[in-house]
Amino acid sequence: MYIDKDGLTRSLSAPEIVSAAQVSDSSDQASAGNSPGFAPISPDTPAWGPPSGETPDSPGFAPISPDTPSWGPPSGDNSNSPGFAPISPDTPSWGPPSGDNSNSPGFAPISPDTPSWGPPSGSGCSGCGSVIIVPGQNTGASNQRLANIRFLHAAVNQPAVNISLGDRSVINNMQFGNFTPYYLDSGSQSTLITVTNAQTGQTLYRRYINFAGNTAYTVSIINQGSGISLFTITDSPCNYRNFGCLRAVNLSPNSGPVDIFLSGQGRVFQRVSQLDVTSYRTIGQGSYRALVSEALPCTSNNSIIINSDYVECNNTRIAVMDTTSFNIMNNVTYTLYIIGLAYQFPALQILPLESDLVF
Repeated sequence: MYIDKDGLTRSLSAPEIVSAAQVSDSSDQASAGNSPGFAPISPDTPAWGPPSGETPDSPGFAPISPDTPSWGPPSGDNSNSPGFAPISPDTPSWGPPSGDNSNSPGFAPISPDTPSWGPPSGSGCSGCGSVIIVPGQNTGASNQRLANIRFLHAAVNQPAVNISLGDRSVINNMQFGNFTPYYLDSGSQSTLITVTNAQTGQTLYRRYINFAGNTAYTVSIINQGSGISLFTITDSPCNYRNFGCLRAVNLSPNSGPVDIFLSGQGRVFQRVSQLDVTSYRTIGQGSYRALVSEALPCTSNNSIIINSDYVECNNTRIAVMDTTSFNIMNNVTYTLYIIGLAYQFPALQILPLESDLVF
């Protein structure tokens, strides 16, 4: 088949095919100078290469219009040309804004509402602000005779709360079983603690408490009748290099006296009543499992049988109400808080809290 010059298709005889091939070869050879590729060249096809004419206006291969800028930075005063694009009068120069650098901590313009870096300004004690003491890290703030205060929500069937320490809000929407890190407060003065309902804003408790400098405290929110109260204890440092220090506090409103057991140690605390705080005991470093039950009738620890589900002595078996695992490290203080309700919801539980602040 063959397409003629009028676009019609017709068949060629063998002699015509040979003749057409010879004509095509000679035509290709004659026009090779205008053929950078292999396709037939129309009269409008530009020759390969840059356009003819004056080359200074032709940095590329496309025709150049009078509005096309030459390649490179714009001509003129280079002081306004940090890059290669034309600079408008409103384009700021590269770097921090000019003027007084006291308002320019970074490279962006500062609005009047942008707060400076650091704790909020105010008339509080130096270093108090929103500084948090993380156990195990002495920031040196204790040298300023500051008190370290943390909070524990142990009041069952009470709403989530917001807590303010003096005029500073330190925790919002704190729920039952939650506790905070230590916050700093100026010691040797009376500090107002305000507890409000996180949902309604109603004030649930408001009281002044004296906190001594270079001392750590845990302030617990506990049940009192149909409302709440605050229960404050001191977190003493552990002064034993080769032992940890362990104590227990019973904050359950209905458990009655409880016994607390430690794996490998037996019964470590006996008949701990509501709001009782035991003395510290030295415990070797390691991993332990703690159990709590109602107080056993026996006073001697030798006859006690300890199981994962119950404890027994003098043929009296009592169910274990909760167990938990935790680690004890040398020279660190631990407190086992008993919170919740015995045989009700929220269930009674053991909450181990650590305090290794150094004064």
